[in-house]
Amino acid sequence: MKKSWKSLVGLLLIVALVGGITVGCSQPTDTSSSEATSGKEEVSFIRIASASMGGNFFPLGSALAQMINQKIEGLNASAQATGGSAENCSFIDQKEVELALVQSATLRQAYEGTDGFEGRPVESIRGITAIYFNEFHILVTESSGVEKIEDLRGKRIAVGPVGGGIEINTNQILSVYGITPSDYTPVYGTRAEATEGLKINSVDCHIYATGLGSAQITELMGTGKIKLIPIDEDKIESLTAGNPEFGPSLIPTDTYENQPSDLTTIAGSSLLVTREDMSEEIIYEITKAIFENSEYLESFHQYFKQTRQETAQIGMTPPLHPGAEKYFKEIGVID
Repeated sequence: MKKSWKSLVGLLLIVALVGGITVGCSQPTDTSSSEATSGKEEVSFIRIASASMGGNFFPLGSALAQMINQKIEGLNASAQATGGSAENCSFIDQKEVELALVQSATLRQAYEGTDGFEGRPVESIRGITAIYFNEFHILVTESSGVEKIEDLRGKRIAVGPVGGGIEINTNQILSVYGITPSDYTPVYGTRAEATEGLKINSVDCHIYATGLGSAQITELMGTGKIKLIPIDEDKIESLTAGNPEFGPSLIPTDTYENQPSDLTTIAGSSLLVTREDMSEEIIYEITKAIFENSEYLESFHQYFKQTRQETAQIGMTPPLHPGAEKYFKEIGVID
């Protein structure tokens, strides 16, 4: 049974600070995986689509690659820098990668063929597990004069790569306020460029979905020139009613410097996904290794403290891969 957002909203507030990571990934070898399911893809090298090096996905992907290299015999892996969630879904569809990290909102759109994936659903994508949960942080510069989301009309908003998950999520949030893409000036670029833009006032706003206590946001809020604004509770109801990949959440007072009050927001999950044609045995071994090596993964990045068997399906729109399903049935999480 999938757990509901409301029953687990407390978990979304128990998060860890971003941990640093330095990972060296092994190179591919000629060793092949064993006992691959007939008719399924048999591989020995696992490519993990992450995002730009300035965000959270790349170090998380690198940690997963290192775990595969060290803990699963016969497999080698490497994290690939990409444009983020939307591109990662396309890479899965095109068989350019074997695993990918994807935000829950983008995953739903890709699987159902909506928004940026209109008319081209990624039906081959399959789930493994939720990795961590992302609160949506709406960052604005003090100099912009923005006090509430309605004030973003006519402003410069950093929206990440063209057609990426950041742009999709930004427009989802703004839409419940009646703000369309033509009502603001989009500024495209990497996550690092967006945060730099806030520092130098070349952008007015950036909506950043990340875990509480993010190092990047901690740094920005410490400047005293940037602030966070909330999503209104009635708008949260509108957003979550039609979008099961989101849930209501909160950024508690003093999570960051210069944040004097609680801020209502929404949260989504960041998930590990794979291709339908991947071997059941390989995905089973990867899923099992993730949960049997939790302390190892946490030593690379503290966001892995949120990778829990009982919350593994939150935000998971597509079906689980049979290998992941086998593992979760084995441990009694699903029937």
